[in-house]
Order: sequence, then C-alpha cells, then structure tokens
Amino acid sequence: MKTYIIQRLLLMIPTLIGITIVTYFIVRLAPGDPIEAMIRNQSGNIDPKAMKESAQKIRERLGLIEYHYLRDRLFGPEKTWKEKPTGVLFGVTDAADKVASAAVGYVQWFGHLCVGNFGESIKYRTSGGSRNPLLLIAERIPVTATLNIIAETLIFVITIPLGFAAARYQGKWFDRASSFVLLALWSIPAILAATLLIGYLGLGGRGLEWFPIGNLHSFGYEKLPLGAYLKDLLWHAALPVVCLVYGGLAYLAKMGRASLLENLRADYVRTARAKGLPEERVVYHHALRNSLLPMITALVLSIPGLIGGSVIVEYIFSIQGTGLLLVDAAKAYDLALMMAETLLYGVLTLVFLLVGDVLYAWADPRVRYE
Repeated sequence: MKTYIIQRLLLMIPTLIGITIVTYFIVRLAPGDPIEAMIRNQSGNIDPKAMKESAQKIRERLGLIEYHYLRDRLFGPEKTWKEKPTGVLFGVTDAADKVASAAVGYVQWFGHLCVGNFGESIKYRTSGGSRNPLLLIAERIPVTATLNIIAETLIFVITIPLGFAAARYQGKWFDRASSFVLLALWSIPAILAATLLIGYLGLGGRGLEWFPIGNLHSFGYEKLPLGAYLKDLLWHAALPVVCLVYGGLAYLAKMGRASLLENLRADYVRTARAKGLPEERVVYHHALRNSLLPMITALVLSIPGLIGGSVIVEYIFSIQGTGLLLVDAAKAYDLALMMAETLLYGVLTLVFLLVGDVLYAWADPRVRYE
C-alpha cells in the first residue's frame, strides 16, 4: 500500500503540470489585453504611447512579456530580423507571435511557481498594489467548504438509504417512483434549477420569498449564539445546497441499488439464507456491509464534482466563495488568480481520487495494490 501511495503521489506531478499547461494556453490565447484595459480604466483617456509604455512595464513585472518584445531584444528591431532567414521562424504571423508569447510566459510563470511565487492578482488591487492570489483564495475557501460539507452530508444521508430501499423492494412502487423522480431531477440543468428556486422561493422574487439570496449569513451574525448561528447558516444555504445536491442523488442512489442487488445474488447470501437466518439479518448484516464498499469510493469522488459545481451555484446566488472568485478572475483576465484556482481544483481532485482508492482498499481486504 505504501508503494502504491508513493507512486500515485509521484504521478500527480506530471498530471498537475499538464493541467497548468492546458489552462495557461487557453487563457493566454484568448482575445483581449487585460493590461491595457486595466490602465485605461484607471487612467482614463491618456496618450496611447504612454499607455503602451505603462502596459509593457506591468507585463514585465507580472511575467506577461509579449514574444515580439522579447524577439526584438534577441534579434534586433523588426526591420533587422525580418530581413534574416530567422524571421520565418520568429513571428511572421500574429498567431505564431501569440503562441510563442504564451510559451515564453508559461516557462517564466512555471519557474516562479517552483519557488512558491503565484504572481499578483490584476483585478483585486489595493492601494498598496496587487494582492497574492493565495490570500484571496484563502479568504473564500471557508464559504465554499461550508457549502460542500453540507451538500456532501445530505448526499450521504439521502442516497444510501434511498438506494438500498429501492433494491430491497425491487420492482415495487417505491423502486419505480424513486427511479422516476431521481432521473427527472438529474435531467434538470443546475442553471435552470437555480433560476427557478430564486424566482419562486428567493427573497426579492415574485414567489413565496422564503429564503435569502446572497451571502451565507445575515448582517451581524458574529454576535449570534451557536444555535441561532447554525439556523441562520442553514437558512441562507438552503437554496444553493439544493442545487448542489439534487443532481448527484440519482447517480449515487442507482449505484447503491445496483450494489445491494449484486450482493443479494451472491453465494454467501444464498448460504446465509440456507442456514435459516432471518431475511432482515441477511440483508442488513451481510449484504449491506459489502454493498457500502463502492459507495465509499463514489462519495469521496463526488467531492471534486461538488466543488466544480459550486462555481455555477455561487455565481448565480452571488455567494462570495472560490467559485465566484474564479468567474470574476476569468472576466478580468486575471491570469495569476485563475491559475492558482486551477491548481487548487486540480490538487483537490487528485487527492480525493487517492483517498477514494485508499479507503476502498482499507474497507475491502480483497483489494490490494502491489
């Protein structure tokens, strides 16, 4: 097991590098120039030449040097290198120039990352300068973690009894009704569900106005006692958690149902029945324990999906978590912040994949990773 864990940890390194390469190039090759837009918003109508000079200084500081600027330093002014044969290889077209700029920028950014420098956020600037992306993410993680912990707990509490009850009463009305309802919920997009919940149940809508929309707490929640604090938290988190939970119920409940049915047809269950054991003991003491094994892996692996889904939910409900932070960073073309969050999601996904495999091997002695 130790050898397997070490191998998986080592394999995480090239996987994360691949994730950063894909994300970095997608962001850098997108149209637009965030530096010039930022200067224009801060300085108003200024001389284009001065704006260009200011943009170049910011690019050098943030590691976003354009390739044609580096090329001119290496091969001389444009008239000089265009006359040389190397001009064919060094940026004749704008597309090649952009790809080369992204490649140079990625090498520089990855070098900074290796020494723990995640760069500076362009969007979230203060009077003292740009902010560290890690600090911005650390401020938002508790909100996203709270939503996902509540959602994961509800999924665990609902899907396991629901799936096993459907298997226990296979073919009866409960099995058919639960399958129909869960599959119908699974087919509803989260964006549509969130919009309907806000319109019919959210405060400020035209419906019942039962639940608030926005943050996870009311104003002055710090002074509330523990009971009132938890009540206020659940009241604010009700609609976002529903959007995070309902989509995963069908998949996990169906997995629990299939797992229990498979074990009920196993030889050891037939042997237990042949010994005259009560049916309740056969199902809940023998078959149920083995049926939980695949559910452990599925529940652990559902956590990265919940974190990814919180991007949509937090944006629609205006919840100040890491999901909304990522959307704002994408709108502002904030490369450092987007890359930091991408690494966070990548690391969490790989870690939970490893945890799921380890828990499966721990729960089932038959599983060995040698």
